[in-house]
Amino acid sequence: MKSRRVKPGVFLFLCIILVTGLLVYKIQRRHQQHEQAASQNQTVASQASSNPAEHEWFEENPKPVLDPVTPDSDLVLTQTAHRQPLLPDEETVKQGELDSTSWQNPFYRLFWKNEGWKFTDEGMESKTDQYCIATFIRPYKKISVSFRVDVKQMFPDFELLLLTRDPAKPDQILVSSQIHFQNTGVTVSASDQKKKSELKRVEVNLERAEAQSVPVRLVGTGNRFVISIGRRRILTCAQPAAQSGKECFLCFTADKQPVRITALRLEGE
Repeated sequence: MKSRRVKPGVFLFLCIILVTGLLVYKIQRRHQQHEQAASQNQTVASQASSNPAEHEWFEENPKPVLDPVTPDSDLVLTQTAHRQPLLPDEETVKQGELDSTSWQNPFYRLFWKNEGWKFTDEGMESKTDQYCIATFIRPYKKISVSFRVDVKQMFPDFELLLLTRDPAKPDQILVSSQIHFQNTGVTVSASDQKKKSELKRVEVNLERAEAQSVPVRLVGTGNRFVISIGRRRILTCAQPAAQSGKECFLCFTADKQPVRITALRLEGE
């Protein structure tokens, strides 16, 4: 019998097919590995986004600017029971680091010494079952205060005060200016440790035909007060001489009246 010899061309063809198959296999294998790695990365990313607590470390969490000393509860209750304004503690003011002179919507609750007012990001609202008082802890020698007050129909009854501390007795008030807003007008008074006197009163109907948010502005130059309501100047009068050149604390009070303040802005020096 004659043995059959494999032609060289056939052998070469088979080698080419084998090598080509191996190359195709390696390419497909490598492509599958890339797809699996991408799929695993996507799964990890989706798990991280669904669980905020696991990636909270990279989020910016602002710390409070200050941590005021908590006022003695008995002192606060005594002051509010007798409708006495609340003065910020001296240490609170010193540690507050409130270097800014301009504050827009400063409703962060730690910026206030407060009893009865509820603070939110949008504003502050008084309770109707108690005397409410809140004092901003940064003092001003000259101040411009603008805010909006919610008016359903009758203008709410509340007071805006500027308090000057007695340097000899830091927990007491040397003199205070009181701006009393009512539906029938605005009254400016001054009180010291001996008496209270009315500086000026303007009779004006502040009632509104429909519910709205009414802009109010007070400018205290240290010598004069200028008060505007609804973009209209209502009253100007002299500021108590005892407050000239002295630091004053801004204070809001409401006596069992529903008062909502928004868009508060403070400027001064």
